[in-house]
Amino acid sequence: MSPGGKRVDNSSAAMLELRESTIDDLVAERTAELRRAWEASEARFRALIENSADVVVVCDDKAAITFVSSSVERQLGYTAEEVMGAIGFGFAHPEDVGRLQEQFFTAVSEGQDVPALTFRARHGDGSWRYLEGIGVNMLGDPAVNGIVYTLRDITAQHQLQLRLQQAERLEAVGQLAGGIAHDFNNILLVIRGYSSVLRSALDDPQLVADVDEIASAADRAAELTRQLLAFSRRQVMQPELVDVGEVVRGMEKLLQRSIREDVEMALEVPSTPLRVLADAGQMEQVLLNLVVNARDAMPTGGSLVLRAGHERVEVSERISPALEPGDYVALSVGDTGTGIDPETLPRIFEPFFTTKVDGLGTGLGLSTVYGIVAQSGGGIEVRSEPGAGTTFLVYLPVSGDPEEAESRDPFALRLPNGSETVLLVEDEEPVRELVRRVLEDVGYDVLAASRPSEAQRIATESEIDLLLTDVVMPEMSGYELATRVRLARPGVRTLFMSGYAHKALGETGELPDGELLRKPFSPEELTAAVRAVLDGGEIA
Repeated sequence: MSPGGKRVDNSSAAMLELRESTIDDLVAERTAELRRAWEASEARFRALIENSADVVVVCDDKAAITFVSSSVERQLGYTAEEVMGAIGFGFAHPEDVGRLQEQFFTAVSEGQDVPALTFRARHGDGSWRYLEGIGVNMLGDPAVNGIVYTLRDITAQHQLQLRLQQAERLEAVGQLAGGIAHDFNNILLVIRGYSSVLRSALDDPQLVADVDEIASAADRAAELTRQLLAFSRRQVMQPELVDVGEVVRGMEKLLQRSIREDVEMALEVPSTPLRVLADAGQMEQVLLNLVVNARDAMPTGGSLVLRAGHERVEVSERISPALEPGDYVALSVGDTGTGIDPETLPRIFEPFFTTKVDGLGTGLGLSTVYGIVAQSGGGIEVRSEPGAGTTFLVYLPVSGDPEEAESRDPFALRLPNGSETVLLVEDEEPVRELVRRVLEDVGYDVLAASRPSEAQRIATESEIDLLLTDVVMPEMSGYELATRVRLARPGVRTLFMSGYAHKALGETGELPDGELLRKPFSPEELTAAVRAVLDGGEIA
């Protein structure tokens, strides 16, 4: 009994207290569950952000960085502490800052997102990286209060795109250069041919000497077109006995013009023959590419040494492709430049791989050298250390008679005669008329056609012994024409003539099913080639 005579229901009070306690426990338990869920969600979100390949950056309305994911260290070489509080534009390339500021403050003032953007950002090592991304305006969200950028490093893709663009430009320049060389070779052929014809009809020594000067100038111009074709990679692979020493000496002036004044070049080439079986134009291309590569490795100047000689090669893992032990002609190009680090060295012959800054290299030079050397049966060794320069050694199998070839005056050669029927196909009239005249003068019966369709008609109506055709012509290539003519005249022999035969090449870089007479050629070379093919031999 309570004071005042009222009974207290102790059981009800106990129940109420228990109920309140139970509610508190449930609330606490629920609150703990929600907290654990929130913490788990935050941990999951943070793990996704921190482990993402992308960099997440939050900037306030003044462009100060208020949050950055730890991936910034992997992508840009900075710790989060180094970046926090800095103005975001301070990491951008000066040329990109104005555009980024305009996009940012437009988004802030108009409450919009930042559209897709690409810009350059400075890496912690001082280099520039290309980033792309978007910015989401979350200034109105109190939990974020900023513009959230998601950025991705696209430097590798950007460099690949630039290299592809450079390769496309190089291909376009090559096509132009090859086309010019083709037309120029036709002109030189006419000049050289009629000079020879005129010389044979002259008795005045002074006039003979004048014509010789004309022919000599045409020969020098023909050499320039060969170098142009080597640059454009449009030359037909035509293996012949080549003296590597003569190639080096013959290119000395061109190589001097290809290097800077602060690079000193020296040649160490013996006077004895260094003969290999290779394409002379491609050997020139190899030498030029290696010299230019050496020049670029010496940005502040240095010395460049070209050596050639015989060398005994044993089994070596450093030579690629691998070579059989034996005697080789070794051509080396050594520089005193920056050298190549061990990590880069295995990749230098990969197409499109380059360590040069954007715009200064396509990554095709050394891969082209490797392909030519390998195709010629040789191998390459690279000796290099960072800061100690680089030496490229090209090994080619020794070939040919070691005795010095007898020098002969090409004008003194007797034109071999013939009586067979030759189907001549050439779309350039001056060239066609010169070839027709030369062959008819030594006894051949010449059926001339200016177009492949005309040649096909003649082949079906007349017996022919030899198809003598240009390679690059309207309607179809000389190779395709030869295939069709053989259907009408099985067994007919074929001699192609061109200085620009890329369109008729097979996958190996060689002209299939026929001999090639490289333009420009002399009447002596023309008649000798025609006679050799008709007799079932090969062009010397």
